[in-house]
Amino acid sequence: MAAVGMAVAVVSCGVSTRPITKISSINYQPSTINLPPSSLSYEDSLRYNYFFLEAVKLQNAGEYDAAYSLLNHALKINPMAAEAWFYKSMYQAELGQDSLARRSVERASQLSPENEIYQEQLAQHYMNARQYKEATAVYEQLVANNRKRTDVLEMLIRLYQQDKDYDGMLRAVGRIEEIEGSNEELTLSKMRIYEMKGDKKSAWNALKSLSDKHPSDQNYRVMMGNWLMQNGKQKEAHKIFSEALKEDPDNSYVQASMYDYYREIGQDSLARKMMLDIIVSPKATTESKAIMMRQAIQENEQAQGDSTEILVLFDQILLVNPKDSDMAEMKVAYMTLKQMPADSLNVALRQLLSIAPENVGARMQLLGSYLSKQDWDAVIAICEDGTRYTPAEMVFYYYEGLACYQQDRRDEALGSFQRGVAQVKPDSNAELVADLYYFMGDLLHQKGQDAGAFASYDSCLQWKADHVPCLNNYAYYLSTEEKDLQRAELMSYKTIKEEPQNATYLDTYAWILFVQERYAEAKIYIDQAVACDTTDSVPSSVILEHAGDIYIKNHEPEQAVSYWQQALDYNPERPDLIEWKIREKKYIKEKEKK
Repeated sequence: MAAVGMAVAVVSCGVSTRPITKISSINYQPSTINLPPSSLSYEDSLRYNYFFLEAVKLQNAGEYDAAYSLLNHALKINPMAAEAWFYKSMYQAELGQDSLARRSVERASQLSPENEIYQEQLAQHYMNARQYKEATAVYEQLVANNRKRTDVLEMLIRLYQQDKDYDGMLRAVGRIEEIEGSNEELTLSKMRIYEMKGDKKSAWNALKSLSDKHPSDQNYRVMMGNWLMQNGKQKEAHKIFSEALKEDPDNSYVQASMYDYYREIGQDSLARKMMLDIIVSPKATTESKAIMMRQAIQENEQAQGDSTEILVLFDQILLVNPKDSDMAEMKVAYMTLKQMPADSLNVALRQLLSIAPENVGARMQLLGSYLSKQDWDAVIAICEDGTRYTPAEMVFYYYEGLACYQQDRRDEALGSFQRGVAQVKPDSNAELVADLYYFMGDLLHQKGQDAGAFASYDSCLQWKADHVPCLNNYAYYLSTEEKDLQRAELMSYKTIKEEPQNATYLDTYAWILFVQERYAEAKIYIDQAVACDTTDSVPSSVILEHAGDIYIKNHEPEQAVSYWQQALDYNPERPDLIEWKIREKKYIKEKEKK
């Protein structure tokens, strides 16, 4: 728990390797070219420079094959050109010719030993090939050339650790100290290295020296106690912890270490008391409390204890720290994990939201509970708070609108959806935005605002081109207005391709064909619609009325009248119009009746 091992990253196991530099990542500038040796003739120098620069130009243009060919030609002219060998190594690495690439970069490094780029690339090749001794030698040379390269020294520490050369690791840490000065991180690194080496005395001395430098900092004394605990010296550790607690009884780091001590020696009751002291302490950090609570939960699970004991602990924490949102959230997570009753969980969620009203996840969890109950008043109240505290979250406008619609508060529902789309951004959730526009379109149509409805449907389809309910409703309303029928047909056809057994979608498609006077085709699809219309075991009066209209146009009056008569049996919106059709045995439009 509260262990000494704050070990520095530079002594982590293994050696991390960086990728070999790729051709496309180098933009070589002519000013950086090493001039060929003076033994090269003037004419050959010109020829070499020409071909090498042409190779660089072709490479920068992405013409790698031609660049590689010119590079080889340049090396024939001047085999002593380090930069050309370096470039060749990158091509070979790209081609997977790792051993050839390594030899080429070795050649570049030999020709230009002061060039750190070549040396680092060579070291990477060695590490990729697991030739750690060779990589170490290169990094040592890099440090010799530039003694302030602490990044190279850190790599050397990893390499020495790979080879279990602990003295080498200590030398590298010492060289970093010479550059940066002594600090906690480096001292702890040395302590860990001494421990790996088996030199307990030096490890202790390193830790003690750190504590001696910071006599007023309890944390270093506690580290010493933890180290003693780990090395079987419980009595000495207890003395340090006790003295530290006397000086700073509310120090959660000291308390956690004392808790570990009591558990180590089997004093479970004292360990439990120390755990409670940490949990309810108003001065303990949230992290310390979280650690203790996880420990308490783990112990409770192992003992198959009562979960109410854990809830009591959470309540004790929140009683002392009523604004601790992390603990309130942890309590909710625990209750969710234990699948506690919804009513109890909702109380915890409301407690969390009273502390952190901007917690979207908690509000969504609470919302889901009341949606499942169809408690629309609660849904609206939860969403109203959501839009107040997190106004950019469109999901709350969406559910607020749906809940209002369920209560037939359609103007309020429309207002919720409109406020929701006002929050739309380019990276908004496409499906949610599409649904908002879709419901807006339906409500505007119900209010007789067809222009606004169709604009909303267009916006919906811009965000989600395959929004099937929108495609259906848009297509049907266009057909009832006898507008843009070709587009309506195309949209409706997409819906029956997506859901070929959906009676409503089949009816829409049949009706669009009917409006276009394609009566025989319309009959095919209305028959399918009637056959599929089994929703709630109550046929749709609209589908039956449409069936009658289509059959009368197909010169089958008896079947048409039968469908119209059936439509009358299922509460049609326009019974007088259907009765007129039956009397006249003909199709009559609504506007003709008027």
